[in-house]
Amino acid sequence: MPLVIIVSSLQRSEICVCPVYGHSRQGAKNLKRKLEGRADMMNGSTHSRTNSWREKNGSESGAEQSRAQWSTQSFTAEDIVQQFALPQIVKCNQQAILVKREVPLPINLAQPILLHDKRTIRKLLARNVVLDPTTHRYSENDETVVIPADYDGLFLRLQSRTAKDHTCHRSIESLAKYKARAFLNLSKMAAFQISKNPQSNDYQQITYTSGNVFLVDKVFMGTARVKSESILSRKSTQIQQIKYLKCRDEKDVEVLIPMSQPGEFIEALPSPVGNGRMSVNADSLIASQKFPIVVRFISGRNRPRLTSFSGLFTLLDSFEETTLFGCILDPHGFTMLELPVSSPLTFQLALNTHDLYSHPVVKKALRLCDAKGHAYFRELKYKFKFAQRILQISGRRIEPEDENDPGDPPSAANSAKFGVTTTYIYL
Repeated sequence: MPLVIIVSSLQRSEICVCPVYGHSRQGAKNLKRKLEGRADMMNGSTHSRTNSWREKNGSESGAEQSRAQWSTQSFTAEDIVQQFALPQIVKCNQQAILVKREVPLPINLAQPILLHDKRTIRKLLARNVVLDPTTHRYSENDETVVIPADYDGLFLRLQSRTAKDHTCHRSIESLAKYKARAFLNLSKMAAFQISKNPQSNDYQQITYTSGNVFLVDKVFMGTARVKSESILSRKSTQIQQIKYLKCRDEKDVEVLIPMSQPGEFIEALPSPVGNGRMSVNADSLIASQKFPIVVRFISGRNRPRLTSFSGLFTLLDSFEETTLFGCILDPHGFTMLELPVSSPLTFQLALNTHDLYSHPVVKKALRLCDAKGHAYFRELKYKFKFAQRILQISGRRIEPEDENDPGDPPSAANSAKFGVTTTYIYL
């Protein structure tokens, strides 16, 4: 039964010429001879069929152009890792890539890709937790991120298993009673900033929105003037003693929070390492293996590419994975990405490596990958999921109803029928 591939309507754009790097000179010749030999046998001709990837070098009047000739044979990421040395320049075969109409591919896979390096490491899989502007409640959405074990960032573990866990303290007094060392407010809250001048009795009121973290210092006894009205005297001022919880916010500002302050507050858990700290890194979270659990992002370099970022994540699991690091080759700007070796995506390789060594776009891309690759591997990244579809229909090609619309990825119930494979990239 023949194999029929549904081709999506993803747009292709003009792209620059880049060489392929990494395999030895002899290996490149052997690869080219092998692939061209297969094409000759299939076509009965002395010339292999190749696609060209072009761009003018330098001035507009220059007649000389660089060409990258692509292999007729396709390779998976695993094939590339096993058979060739990195770096390599590849072109993704976009047949049957499916994405949701409202969530297009965030990168242009029609452009050539420089696959620069690979590594294997354990990672955390986490789901994004966002604040609903209508209900003012936190909930998980469909976006997921991965956090490598060597991520140079810190998190705070919260006493909640998931975003649906509503077990929390209902007052500041409750936090003090249970001797919480830190907490996160789930509702709007008022506090009074302590002046840096010890002689000052002025306390500026601050209103905190939900999602702030506070480190607890101690219970503080203070006084407040309270205005009241009575039958005998129209207005009177009384001095009352009020208990406060002295805390520090994330900007290291000292504040006093009234013990009677109502609201919802989640206690933060100390580090499982036992070093006396509250914050914890990704490696310690992986070692603890307590999933699911909600964590709060405290510090780190770049935030992930999420539609909404509250700093809260539900850690789902940890796993080990081998990935390839690379960048999209575009003279107008390079986009770095990480590709799992297990990906079902297939690629064509450039054959005439040495003819393309001197192209400025490739030189710049290699310098970028050499300088930024190690740090990029260690970043927290957005996991963008999409599907591939291959249909086996006896002898005939089945197109989507709308040829200009690739359609949404089929549901799980239709996956077997349509031969859907889910894959993803990290950005």
